[in-house]
Amino acid sequence: MILRVLEKGKLNTNTEKIYKLISREVQIKDFEKWVYSEKSLDKFLTNDDYLELISLNYTTPSTLYEAEKILKKYINIEKYHEWYLRNLLKMIIERPNNVYKYIAETYDMYCSGYYFLENLGLSYGLNIEAPHGSSNAQSWNELQLEEQKKLIDSFYPEIKIEAQKVIDWLDSKKIVLTGHSGEYQGIEYEDNRTQKEMALTSYKTIVQHT
Repeated sequence: MILRVLEKGKLNTNTEKIYKLISREVQIKDFEKWVYSEKSLDKFLTNDDYLELISLNYTTPSTLYEAEKILKKYINIEKYHEWYLRNLLKMIIERPNNVYKYIAETYDMYCSGYYFLENLGLSYGLNIEAPHGSSNAQSWNELQLEEQKKLIDSFYPEIKIEAQKVIDWLDSKKIVLTGHSGEYQGIEYEDNRTQKEMALTSYKTIVQHT
C-alpha cells in the first residue's frame, strides 16, 4: 500500500527513502535515479554496500528486494513500523478517495499482530473486507459505487476518533513498537494502556449504521 510521508518530526532524506522502499511506495525508476543522484548516499553507507547498491540491475523488479536487503540494516525497524502506522492513521483521518484501502489494511494489520488496532480492524477494516448489511455483496469490489460511498460515510466521524486515539497512544508511549520477529504475527510492542483504553468501543457504532 502506498503511503505518504507524514511522521512526527523530520526524517533524514536517506531514511525516508529507505522507508518508502520497504513499503513499496517508490517506483524502481525513481529509486534508481535517487541511487545515482543522492550525493550523501556514499557517506551514509559503507563503501561495500554503496558499491553493491549502484551495481544492481535496475531493469528488473526484483532489484527492489535486493536493494532492501542492503539498506534495511541502516534503519531502526521499530521506527519504520511506527512511521508506516502513523501514515496509515493520518490517511484515514484525511479521508482521500481511496481511503477504503487504508481502512481495510487496519484489519490485515490486526490479524498480523497489531492487536491494539482491534477497534479499527474489527469494527471498520473487516467491514471493508466483508461488507455487512442489506447488500448481498461478499467483498468491497462487489458493492455498487453508491453502496461503497454509503458504507464509508457510515464510518465517519467515529473512525477518525479511533484513528486519533491510536496516534495519541503512540505519542504518549501507551503503545511502543519495538520490532518484528519476521513471522506473520510477529509485530512486537509494549502495551501500557489501561483496561479502559483497551476496551472495544466502536463495534456498536457500526452495528447501528448497517
